[in-house]
Amino acid sequence: MKTNLLKTLFTIHFSLFALIAGAQSYLPTSDARSIALGGSKQLIGDAYGVFNNAATLAWIEKPTFVLSSSNRFLLKELAGAGAGFAMPTKYGVFGINVNYFGFNNFNRKFAGLSYTQKMTDNIALSVKADYLQTSIAEYGNHNSLTADVGVCIKVIKELSFGMNVFNPFMVSGGYYADEKIPTEFSLGMNYQLSDRVLLIAEESKELNSPSRFHGGIEYKPGNKIFVRGGISTQPFEYAFGAGFILKSFTVDIASVYHAQLGYSPALSLKYALGKK
Repeated sequence: MKTNLLKTLFTIHFSLFALIAGAQSYLPTSDARSIALGGSKQLIGDAYGVFNNAATLAWIEKPTFVLSSSNRFLLKELAGAGAGFAMPTKYGVFGINVNYFGFNNFNRKFAGLSYTQKMTDNIALSVKADYLQTSIAEYGNHNSLTADVGVCIKVIKELSFGMNVFNPFMVSGGYYADEKIPTEFSLGMNYQLSDRVLLIAEESKELNSPSRFHGGIEYKPGNKIFVRGGISTQPFEYAFGAGFILKSFTVDIASVYHAQLGYSPALSLKYALGKK
């Protein structure tokens, strides 16, 4: 009896810590590029959109596999991983992703299936069906179905906007009828300052929670190397990372730093099918 009580208390403690420390915890593990840019998710033309705003998939040209992993504050209990695939066709772009976050006593599984369509050469819309499962030892599993919608607009060649709404239907996400999955709104802007410099700014907000600012800069010192940095608020964190193109592979690394809790590293891989 005492062992079970301690186990339950331990599980609740880590569950609450994961919810607090892992901001936007209902969303799946993102990619290292987004993480290095302060958690920005409105990245036009990037296959990592299977994890973020699926409308950004509209401009990819090749079928692409993506893998990603992250570790909040170097704690194995707060580790996450994800895999995805984006498939452009003449009918639009189809995307799929699966993600896992947590440990045996508390974890969250996520799967998504998206469809992205260009409305014009410069405007794309996406819809995504999302499946979530939350597992807490001693309490069992809770399954939910929800959705998110996204839009991306290329105003001019250098300037793009993206918007995403996750869980617009306010679906229940817990073990009690009135426990809802957070509904989140994100609005972001990308500005290509030059051939070598990309600027990112984004605001995200969950209902009943303070809004968060995300900002970053990506610098391209060479044809196959990227250097990145960014910040985010609520809580304040700063991020840094790099990317390397190796033929059909792209490797992205990143880390986020929180003044009290330390570093959160991330690694992502992207593989495009077909010849360069």
